Amino acid sequence: MRKIFRKAPNSLSSSEKKIKNIESFAESYRKIAPYLNIGVVMAGSVIFFVWLGITLDDYWGTYPWLTVVGAFLGIFTGFYHFIKTIQSEEKKNE
Repeated sequence: MRKIFRKAPNSLSSSEKKIKNIESFAESYRKIAPYLNIGVVMAGSVIFFVWLGITLDDYWGTYPWLTVVGAFLGIFTGFYHFIKTIQSEEKKNE
């Protein structure tokens, strides 16, 4: 005897499942997107200010003092951006 299988009323087709997975991935990405930029900003600010310190040290002959100041300024700027990002995300979630 041949059995006939019916689809359950709540089951989704494969294309509907793919769409739901893509939507959940997009939602997850939207939630973590602000945090993905933090590392790039941190590294970029340190590299920029160290480069600026080296350039000014060569120009004024004060090696290594402006390089050290540039490194600390870059670290400070990176952490400032980190803290501001965390605070703004906490305000959004409240």
